Amino acid sequence: MSLVNLAHCCSHLQNASHARLGLTSIPSTNLLHTLMLQLQKSGYITSVTIGGPTPPPPSSLNPVLDPSADTSSSSSSSSNDDQPAITQSNVSSRRLWVGLKYWNNEPVLLKMGMVSKPTRRVWLGFRDIEALARGDRSGYVKGLRGIGESMYLTTDRGIMEVREAVERKTGGMLLCRVNEV
Repeated sequence: MSLVNLAHCCSHLQNASHARLGLTSIPSTNLLHTLMLQLQKSGYITSVTIGGPTPPPPSSLNPVLDPSADTSSSSSSSSNDDQPAITQSNVSSRRLWVGLKYWNNEPVLLKMGMVSKPTRRVWLGFRDIEALARGDRSGYVKGLRGIGESMYLTTDRGIMEVREAVERKTGGMLLCRVNEV
């Protein structure tokens, strides 16, 4: 797991949202893909699509709003029939295309920064994560204090938001924080 790539992704998404871009791309890695799906689940971004160096067609970015459609197989998932299969010759050119979200002409994703850094990884147990979710400080990490603020961590069960980790009673390594107050 490369935290350097994650740091670049955090600053890129923050800069793209401040520049009012509707669609941006980041390198395609398993860590970034899972984190982007969690950000989409939390409502910070609109879509995540795996593609090549050119943007995917707009029809594959916006899910069809059909109440009878199954939400787990929406078009914002990672599988696209229009895209060529991933092979050894094109794996390095794969990109994650991320649709950014705006509300009342303001970006939903205002600030995104790293908690763990490549030189200092922050591992916390369940009790420390519970304290962060309550808003208390744990070590040098400040707790969640504002509305719309989230923190993501990686565990043995995958990447999840801090509140979800408290529900599952698990600890892990803190990755990043979104919309810090």
